[in-house]
Amino acid sequence: FPSHDNVSLFAISGVKAQNTFKKSDKIVEGTVSYSKSTGTDAEYSFSPAVGYFLTDRFAAGVTAEIGKSSDGEVTNFGAYGRCYILNIGQNFKAFSQLGIGSNTTKVAGVSTSEFAAGVGLGANYFVSKRIALSAHIADLISYTSGDGNSTFNVGFTGFNNPIAMGKFGVLVKF
Repeated sequence: FPSHDNVSLFAISGVKAQNTFKKSDKIVEGTVSYSKSTGTDAEYSFSPAVGYFLTDRFAAGVTAEIGKSSDGEVTNFGAYGRCYILNIGQNFKAFSQLGIGSNTTKVAGVSTSEFAAGVGLGANYFVSKRIALSAHIADLISYTSGDGNSTFNVGFTGFNNPIAMGKFGVLVKF
C-alpha cells in the first residue's frame, strides 16, 4: 500500500493547475431563459458577458442583462473581475467573481435604479478546447442600494439549495 505522503501527493497532482486560459485570451459568455405558466405573463432574460484575461488566472469584463420578470422590465449593466481558484483535471475550472453594476427595473412606466455588488462562485466545464458549460452558482456576499434602501447579505441566504438558484450558460474562448 502507498504511504500517506504518496497518497497526498497523488491527490494534489490531480488538482494541479492546467493552463486552459492564457494572458490575452478573450471569452464570450451568456445565458438565455424563458418561462411561461398558465395565467401569467411570460418571463425571459438574455444575459451576455465579454471578458479579457489579464493573466492566466485573472479576467476582467463587462456584463448586461435585458429581460422581463414578474417585477417588470429589467435592464442591468456591470463589470466583473474573475479569479480561477481551482482546476480539477483539464476540463473543470472553478472561479470566484466580484461583480458591480447598475440595475434598472421599469414597472408601469416608472423606473427604479439600484447599485449592486457581489462576490460569488462559479465553474466552467470544457466540452471542447474552446467551448465550456458555465454555472454561476450564487453570490456569497451581496450588497444592493437604491431609492433610500440598502440590503447586505452574507452566505447562501434565502434558499436551501444554491444549485437551484444558479445561472447556467455557455462560454466560448477566443
